[in-house]
Amino acid sequence: MAKPMITTAVLFSILSMPAMAQPPAEPTDEMVNQARSMVKAFSGSLKEALQAAIKEGGLTNGIGVCNTIAPEIAADNSNEEWTISRTSLKVRNPDNAPTDWQEMQLHAMEKQPVKNGKPVEVWQVSEAAGDPAFRYMSAIPTQELCLGCHGKSIAPEVKDKLAELYPEDKATGFSEGDLRGAFVVTRSSR
Repeated sequence: MAKPMITTAVLFSILSMPAMAQPPAEPTDEMVNQARSMVKAFSGSLKEALQAAIKEGGLTNGIGVCNTIAPEIAADNSNEEWTISRTSLKVRNPDNAPTDWQEMQLHAMEKQPVKNGKPVEVWQVSEAAGDPAFRYMSAIPTQELCLGCHGKSIAPEVKDKLAELYPEDKATGFSEGDLRGAFVVTRSSR
């Protein structure tokens, strides 16, 4: 059977096709900087609230912050156009399950969550129907602070509180440096 050949005319037709959709009105660099700023604000507020809760009432008190305060902090750092959240391959809260695109990025990040001393990040600009106009993810490497609730050895009272608040919890068994999850920032189409 003969293999099909691309003729010069067909190749020229393919190469001379019009470019894909025009880039968004706002430059990508500005959107990435906005996403980074949102992650910094959200993660800073969350870490501060978590540390205060743990200092006040131990790890079980910290779990309560993650359960109730984290969604409030995310909402406070979001607006009609920009949204911030978290996701993971092993979620604690099923509402944070990744989309197909997020899951693909998480698998890639899992191999190397930190590069050159910084969490790995990825972004995409899209004009596809049903997709956000811009989506960004920044890896969350597991830190020592995380291990009391997400590690391999969890105290019985912490396990009990996790079972009470998160009956479908899959977010344990991590070691320091593992990919815990990612911050997700999306921008809707205008």
